[in-house]
Amino acid sequence: MPKKRNHGDGGLYELKSRGLWRGVVDVGFHPDGRRKQRSVTAKTQKEARAKLEELKKQIQEYGAPLDKSVTVEAWAEKWLREVCEPTMKPSALKGYTSAVNRWILPALRKKRVSALTPSDIRSVTLAVTDAGRAVSSAQKVHAVLSSMLEAARLDGVCAKNVAADVTPPGTGENGRDALETEVALKVLHAALQRPDGVRWWYAILTGMRQGERTGATLDSVDLNTHEFTVQWSLTEVGFRHGCDGSCGKKRAGSCPSRKLIVAPNLTYRQLDGRLCIVRPKSGKPRTFPLIEALEKMTVDYLKSATHPNPHGLIWRNQDGSPITAEQDQAEWRAVLLSAGVISEDQALPPKERPEGTPETPTTHFARHTTATVLMELGVDAKIIGEIVGHAAVTTTRRYQHVRFAEARKAMEALGTHFQKALNG
Repeated sequence: MPKKRNHGDGGLYELKSRGLWRGVVDVGFHPDGRRKQRSVTAKTQKEARAKLEELKKQIQEYGAPLDKSVTVEAWAEKWLREVCEPTMKPSALKGYTSAVNRWILPALRKKRVSALTPSDIRSVTLAVTDAGRAVSSAQKVHAVLSSMLEAARLDGVCAKNVAADVTPPGTGENGRDALETEVALKVLHAALQRPDGVRWWYAILTGMRQGERTGATLDSVDLNTHEFTVQWSLTEVGFRHGCDGSCGKKRAGSCPSRKLIVAPNLTYRQLDGRLCIVRPKSGKPRTFPLIEALEKMTVDYLKSATHPNPHGLIWRNQDGSPITAEQDQAEWRAVLLSAGVISEDQALPPKERPEGTPETPTTHFARHTTATVLMELGVDAKIIGEIVGHAAVTTTRRYQHVRFAEARKAMEALGTHFQKALNG
């Protein structure tokens, strides 16, 4: 009497007409109750048995056979849409989407996710550095690729996250240095010559991120308590079709029923088209003390800024529209140029600069300057984190609490450090 097989053992039999051996195993049931099966074939019984055992091993380990037919392109689209879009902030989603479309897909588009090798992973990061991008850019692309493949592993698309076995590119120069004190003083002085120059004082003296400045609202300033609360960050949000593709428009932004790609749990306000304000990077507002000089400049600016303000922003264009990231960077370069910090070639937009032009400090240099100078002044790392919004410091030392008096003392020390600019 033949031995009875247990559920999940699978079966192995010969297909004589085709000269093959087939292994088959149950993997569940169809909605109508029919058994769902997966099969493997090979020319010999031994090979077919080995394939069948591998299939059973996958079912035991992952709950279902790995889907080895999925390409990187197909998985990337699914991952961005189903994993990233519902959970990420618009700026992070934009960065992930850019890494996928600019670097990952050109190198790996048609390759199967389950068949990727360490060499494939290295080819992606090598393409980034070969294009003249900073090592830090390659590190970010590697991190995105690793996150994408880890999700694939958890979803049963591949047996392992091969990117986790590949050492990320070296640290290298990340281009986000701090401004020297002498340079920062020149920038502060040059900013005084501009109608909205206080915007750049906030950048250097408070460490506010670009979007936090351009998205700052009037109710952020409290003159009674002499405090400033970072509540919002301006960001560009993508659109998706709201018509299931029936409108005939290729660009989702042109769809009459277009919808913003915003995570369901994200608090936001749409200002103008793609431009929205969302909660800052840390996910919650933060408050820092206003030193006397900065408060006076803020009051003077608000009194002089009489142009339209439909969105209640502190800094905006003359027509009241939000200042875009590109505009903010361009105006920052103009300030650096007038301060004699950069050349005219460096003040051009990145794509228009002659080859070999030295790197231009971005607005993020100002943020690093705040943290660096505060450290040089001996301010505790926790206090710095609370002022500039460093989530990592808050996480590492989350059980500590910064007294506001300590934060004010730190800000006053920073103001005294840069007092020369006021007297320049």
